[in-house]
Amino acid sequence: MTKHQTLTGAIIALIFLIAFAALTKTRPESWNDISRIAGIESLVERGTWAIDDSPWVELTEDKIFLNGQFYSDKMPMLSFLGVAPYAVLRYALGASLAPDCRVCAYPWLSAILVALPAAVMLWLFYDLARRNNAPVGIALIGTLALGLGTMIFPYALVFNNHVPTAASVFASYYLLTRAPSSRGALLTAGLLATLAVAIDVLSAIIALSLVGIALARARAQFAYFVIGAAIPIVVTAILDYQIAQTLLPPYFLPEGYNYPGAAAAVTVGGLGTPDDYAAYAFRMFLGGKGLFAYNPLLLFAVAGATVVALNRKHTLWIEGIATAANFVVWSLFLATQTGNYGGTAYGERWFIVAIPILFSFIFFVPPLSAASWKNAAWLLFLPLLALSIFSGLQGAQAPWQDWLPPLQVTRSNQFPIFGFRWNVK
Repeated sequence: MTKHQTLTGAIIALIFLIAFAALTKTRPESWNDISRIAGIESLVERGTWAIDDSPWVELTEDKIFLNGQFYSDKMPMLSFLGVAPYAVLRYALGASLAPDCRVCAYPWLSAILVALPAAVMLWLFYDLARRNNAPVGIALIGTLALGLGTMIFPYALVFNNHVPTAASVFASYYLLTRAPSSRGALLTAGLLATLAVAIDVLSAIIALSLVGIALARARAQFAYFVIGAAIPIVVTAILDYQIAQTLLPPYFLPEGYNYPGAAAAVTVGGLGTPDDYAAYAFRMFLGGKGLFAYNPLLLFAVAGATVVALNRKHTLWIEGIATAANFVVWSLFLATQTGNYGGTAYGERWFIVAIPILFSFIFFVPPLSAASWKNAAWLLFLPLLALSIFSGLQGAQAPWQDWLPPLQVTRSNQFPIFGFRWNVK
C-alpha cells in the first residue's frame, strides 16, 4: 500500500465514520437491537446474562426462556464486545442504556461497534480496488456506491450484527487476497472469519468460502488460518456455556422459544419457512423486499463475479468461484429456510453480510472495468447508482421500518406478466 493510498483510504474511512456517527440513531427501535442492548445492560449493571430485570425485557420478543429466566436469543459475542465500552461510558461519563436516559450510551455503542467497522471496511474496499488496478476515480465511485448505495448505509446507523459481521468477513477476504502467504495475515484472516460467525451464525456460509480460499492459496500454511479461527470459537463456546450450560448458542435451542406469549416459531433461531416458495423468492430478489430492487448495482457485482469465475486465467479466479458459489448458496438458504424477509426493517437485511465481498467484483465489468469514461455502460450504471443512493437515504431515515424500494418488479397473471412499479411519491 503506497503512502498516497493509505492517506486516501484513511480520509475515506474518516469521512464515512463522521457521517455514520452523526446520523446514528439515539435509541434502540427494534426487537433485534433491544435484545442485544438488554444483554449488555444486564452484564454491566447486574453481572448476569439474564435480562429479566432489564427495563427492556418486555420491549423485545427476540429472547429465549431457559431455566426459569429470559436471555437474549442473539449470538453472545457482539454483546460481550459491548461490555467494555459500555462500562467505560457508564462509569467514566455517566452514560446509560436505560429507556429514559439523559446521557445515552446507545449512539456511542453503535458508533464504536458498528459505524467504525463499517468505515474501516470501506477503507479496505478502496485499497483492494486500487490493488486490482482500478484508477483512483473508479475506486472512489465503487467505494461511494458500497458505502451509500447498499444496505450497509442504513444499518451502519443502528446497533446490529449485520454490519460488523460484513466488516469482519471482508477484512478476512482482504487479507487472504492481499497476503495469502503471510502467517500473520492467515492467522488474522482465520480469526476474523470465525469472529463473523460468532457474531452472526448465518455468516458460516461465507466463512466456509474463506476456508476454501485459504486452502487453495496457502495450503502449506493453512494451519495458521485454523489457529486463528479457533480463538473466537473457543470464546463463543465459553459464553454459550455461561448462558445455557451447553456449548451450543442459545439460538440453537428451540425449547427456549416455547414459553407463553412467544412470538417466534419453536424452531432453531425461531425461523419459519415460506408458505409459497416461488412468491417469497420473487419478492425477496425483485419485488417489494427485493435485494436487487433496493441495491440494483449488485447486478453489476454479480456479473463481475460470474465473469471472473468463468475465466480460469484471471488472478482472482478462485476467489470469483468461491464468491459466486457462496452467493448462490446464501440466496438458496434464505429463499427456502426463512419466512419473514428479515422482519420489519429496510430491505432483506440478512444479505448485508454477503454484499461487500460480492461488490468488490464490480470493478471487473463495464463501466468500472472500462478504460474509457465514454463506455456506454455508464448510461445504465449512473441512473442505478442514483437510485441506489436514494434508496439508501430512505432507509437511513428509519432502518427498522419497512420501506418499499424506489423501483420494483411486479408480476401478475395477465400479459405481460412482469412489470415495474415506481414507489416514490
